[in-house]
Amino acid sequence: MDAILLPKNRYTWMLLAFQGGFINIGGLLCVHVFVSHITGFSAHFAMSLYDHQYLQTVYFLLVPMFFLFGAIFSGIVSEKRRVKNQPPVYIHILLFLSAMFLFLAILGVRGSFGIFGEPFNDFHDFILLCLLAFACGAQNALFTHYSNSIIRTTHLTGLTTDLGIGLAKYFIGKNVNEKRINRVRIELITSFILGSVAGAYIFPQLHFYSFLIPCLISLIVGFQLYITRKKLLKSNSF
Repeated sequence: MDAILLPKNRYTWMLLAFQGGFINIGGLLCVHVFVSHITGFSAHFAMSLYDHQYLQTVYFLLVPMFFLFGAIFSGIVSEKRRVKNQPPVYIHILLFLSAMFLFLAILGVRGSFGIFGEPFNDFHDFILLCLLAFACGAQNALFTHYSNSIIRTTHLTGLTTDLGIGLAKYFIGKNVNEKRINRVRIELITSFILGSVAGAYIFPQLHFYSFLIPCLISLIVGFQLYITRKKLLKSNSF
């Protein structure tokens, strides 16, 4: 718990929450659908079914599944080491995410996803949505798992609920540790909003090139966590 709340780690969580907000607004501006959470897809699914748009009905059913697949991917990579009593290594997943965002940027610039900002109405839009949902699911599960469900970096619903409960606990019990956790939650919410604002300005200017930003962030965070882990292993060896 204390390691999660260290200032250097808090900056990492804030950077990832910024990335979550950035990707979410990117998905909205690219294909007019949010991608970093899956709550609204049930409504899209229902409306498509009601309007007899059966192909889109299938799309909106499958996209949340890719968020789930991303979460499963992170969980498997993390749990394989945990069950062997080995410390988790997260750089592999973050390098994978970095490569995925680079891949999306290249494909987008080459025209594989059609025209930036066009209405969601084609198979390539569905592919882009699924890949973004997978990336968000992987990122969210990775650090939710790492922090015992304290750190959530791709949506605000759970964070806001946790903050409300945490504030109630602090007001009633004056728990100092709860105060520290609430501060992290507020930082994450603020960072997510800032990422959304940044994306709202950057995506209309850079279009698919904008995915190079989460590519770089994932790379930086991955190597930062890798270096931190190496230092801890080195210090524990003495």
